[in-house]
Amino acid sequence: MSVEIKELKQKVSELIEIKAQLEDRNQKLLEESTYAKGLVSAAGVELKALSEEVTKLMNQNEKLATELSSLRSLTPAPRRVSNAPRGTRRESMSRRHEPASRRDTNTSHEREKALGTLLMEKEQKEAELQRKVEESKHKEAFLESELANMWVLVAKLKKSQGYL
Repeated sequence: MSVEIKELKQKVSELIEIKAQLEDRNQKLLEESTYAKGLVSAAGVELKALSEEVTKLMNQNEKLATELSSLRSLTPAPRRVSNAPRGTRRESMSRRHEPASRRDTNTSHEREKALGTLLMEKEQKEAELQRKVEESKHKEAFLESELANMWVLVAKLKKSQGYL
């Protein structure tokens, strides 16, 4: 009978030790779960912010494309009357005698130059927007990966606690 009592005491001691180990493990899993929930929340906020930024950039890009297309479709503007003080008589005479085709060529060249500048600015903005979109995609992929890892941790936690 004393042997049985010793065996039972030893089993109780082992069970108490196992219980303490399980409680420690449960506490660690609870901490990991809390951390994972925080990361999921932060990932959601970041994804929402990135989505809003991408939408904003796409709208801005569309606006710039519309603006550029309207500038390209402009027909040569009528000559403007200048309110500036008139130049010397010689300048006035030289302009009057300058061939119309040359004036039109100069006007056309200036307009082309302005459109080229606008096009270059648009392309630079578009490249910057494309870079931001790519960065956003990389961030989104990273956050989705982190979210998947967190769900794995949550599943392990639930399984270890006997929820599944």
